[in-house]
Amino acid sequence: MAIDASQFSALEKNPSMTLEGALNGAAYQANIMIPNYGQQIKQHFRRSPGGSGLAFPFRHFGLSITFNSPTELKVHNEGRQLDCGLRSLLDRFGPLSFSNAYLPDGMRSSEQRNVFDSLNFHIDRGRTQDDNISLFWRDPFDSVQREPRSSQTLVLANAAAYLQAIKQGREEHNFSQRYTLFKDEDVTPLIGNILIELGWRAPTGVGEIALVDNHRMLHASYYPHPWKKGYPISVRYVY
Repeated sequence: MAIDASQFSALEKNPSMTLEGALNGAAYQANIMIPNYGQQIKQHFRRSPGGSGLAFPFRHFGLSITFNSPTELKVHNEGRQLDCGLRSLLDRFGPLSFSNAYLPDGMRSSEQRNVFDSLNFHIDRGRTQDDNISLFWRDPFDSVQREPRSSQTLVLANAAAYLQAIKQGREEHNFSQRYTLFKDEDVTPLIGNILIELGWRAPTGVGEIALVDNHRMLHASYYPHPWKKGYPISVRYVY
């Protein structure tokens, strides 16, 4: 299933709308997760993300697509090359989240399943690694992952992570690829403001897929109930 990125252009002009469409006959609803992201960051930190010294390419941040029925989504080819339409959407909107979607048979077995410390924001792939896109998924055909997960994944742009680190006392002009953030804050009101949540809590048997670009954003596991970390999520790195 090739993704036509132009289908989502209306969301750039009207980020508060719910866009209805279809991919190869599979109906969906699409929403922007954080409209006017730069303004949200500036309002929260009283500093513009553009003044952080880091690239900030996002007008709106995060695209969520929910299919009406279980839909197979071929995210990449056998060489782990990302669908070009998805690459375009990643460049435009940042993190991508698909609900009621699953990978094709033969691509669902994961090379690794990860669990990280809570609120440890990091990248998975460095600048010298070409497979810089993290593909996360919850497999609806897996006996464990078919159930909702009890922990989440949080994502934010590099500039927002940097400004939060400065707020917590880190030195300026020293961006890191790993931070422990928000330990002394309630992250709940920040979700949909400066943070995106990948919840992994769709109903039993519903697949979920997400894509994160390690060059432009950091992500972290989040355990609202530390004693319930939940099962490891599947991950693969694609080009």
